[in-house]
Amino acid sequence: MPIYSDLAALLNDVAGRVDSWTRQEAWEPELGSPGAAELANTEIRADGSPWGERPTRTVFQLGQMQMKMVVEYARSAALLVAAERPPPAIEVETRAALEAASVTWWLFEPGLAARERVCRLQLLRRNSARELARSIAEVGADPAAAGGETIPAIEAYGHSLGLASFGQGGDELEGQIRPRYTARVKDLTTELGYLGGYSIYSGVAHAELAGVWRLFGETATTVPDRQPIHSPVPNPEASHAATDGVLKALMAPAERTAFLFGWPSPGLADEYSATVDHMNTEMIRLKP
Repeated sequence: MPIYSDLAALLNDVAGRVDSWTRQEAWEPELGSPGAAELANTEIRADGSPWGERPTRTVFQLGQMQMKMVVEYARSAALLVAAERPPPAIEVETRAALEAASVTWWLFEPGLAARERVCRLQLLRRNSARELARSIAEVGADPAAAGGETIPAIEAYGHSLGLASFGQGGDELEGQIRPRYTARVKDLTTELGYLGGYSIYSGVAHAELAGVWRLFGETATTVPDRQPIHSPVPNPEASHAATDGVLKALMAPAERTAFLFGWPSPGLADEYSATVDHMNTEMIRLKP
């Protein structure tokens, strides 16, 4: 069906644009932008030396990495949509894309100072180190496999920056609270008006019965008055909705990056606006 190829083409188009915006040479705040001001912060380390740019640039780098993750999920979803696969695999890709997007969305929240943003990064690092240590222990690997991303190393780094100690079991730092995965994504999807999608797709990923049913559709009946036969089938409405979620996952963190980095107009800001207009026009045209 043309809808599937057109949806896949749209995913690849927007993913390609976001990929170009997040290339290394473009990943630099404009002069006078909030991001540039954060790089020029006056924070002081525990030893009395200035922070310099690196702590803040590391925050920006993680935001870029997460957006690259969203691009990869989008391209994978495009392959599934083009192949006219049933909803579940596409919806799992959408869920993953929203989770990656929500990290940059949270890190790049407007109005934060450099110190607050760096605290958010340390909260993410500490939680990641906790999960990584658990995984290493479960497979019986050498704890050294974690490299420098261990809880003691991250806590020591924070103290070297002059940050306070973590609170709430590692989920709070100087008033910044690390939201749980679901809460973080729902903050994003609520802001975007993409309500319910993440919960539905989580049911698919967790193989809840309601999620499993999304694989099937009525394909035949045996004899008159008998129950219909259900088999795995594609669903254009579900593919359209999942594509919408991936597109939002691509564009939402790009918008926050534009504000933080001060993307210029004419230039990237205009390209961003044109992409949103194109995306919305196509999604209306392709709605089943």
